[in-house]
Amino acid sequence: MLDAIFATKLGMTQAWSKNGKRLAVTKCKVQPNAVVGQIETKVTDKSSRTWKKLPQTIIEVGFGTKKLKNVDKPLRTRLEKSGFAMGVAQVKGIKYDANTESPLKIGDSIALEQVLEVGDIVKVQGITKGRGFAGAVKRWGFHGGPKTHGQSDRERAVGSIGAGTSPGHVWKGKKMPGHFGVDARTVYGLTVLYIDKANQELWLSGPVPGFNSSSIRIEKTGKKKNVDLDLALIGLQIEKNETAPVEEVQAVETQEVQE
Repeated sequence: MLDAIFATKLGMTQAWSKNGKRLAVTKCKVQPNAVVGQIETKVTDKSSRTWKKLPQTIIEVGFGTKKLKNVDKPLRTRLEKSGFAMGVAQVKGIKYDANTESPLKIGDSIALEQVLEVGDIVKVQGITKGRGFAGAVKRWGFHGGPKTHGQSDRERAVGSIGAGTSPGHVWKGKKMPGHFGVDARTVYGLTVLYIDKANQELWLSGPVPGFNSSSIRIEKTGKKKNVDLDLALIGLQIEKNETAPVEEVQAVETQEVQE
């Protein structure tokens, strides 16, 4: 099965573990994920001295809902031929393991519980918030110039940006004021703390890049971690064991024997 899924960032909240530790939590909601296409390609295997070309399948996943008439015509034609009654907001590709046939077909839906479990360590990719034009102090963390020696207006200035008459130009990639934000960023080491299958929501430990209602990509890393949330303190419903009805039946049977 796939190891990644697309979701929407809802916002941040807090939770507590059974040891009383406070945890920062990001709530995410998985939008309807559907397979809209497959691309067969090849990937280079560099595990040995002799490189080989191995086949690889890229699953095109459409997520989000959109009226079919409002979808771009090339994508709308593909969806109509595949039998989709609703359109999708975005289409992204997810790489599948090489030398492995994908069990998914066009039109299949991908649910949250099919990809993630509580305790999975994931990496989350998103687009950071746009900050507009920002100076070097805010954009790169410069500490600014000294406030003494007559420099009353140079507190947040960059300072020298050149390298002298040789080479006589500013090096490419110099950290200077400019547009800040709207960059693709990946956060590693987040843990899946809670999954609500009914509402297709999940809780992640720590912050996630992007603004609320932005789309993010959640991918498993193959590692797991023990989660000990205090569900009663948070206010979540604890699943009851199915042994209670059996105990009631046994009690009734003992009363009948005594009579």
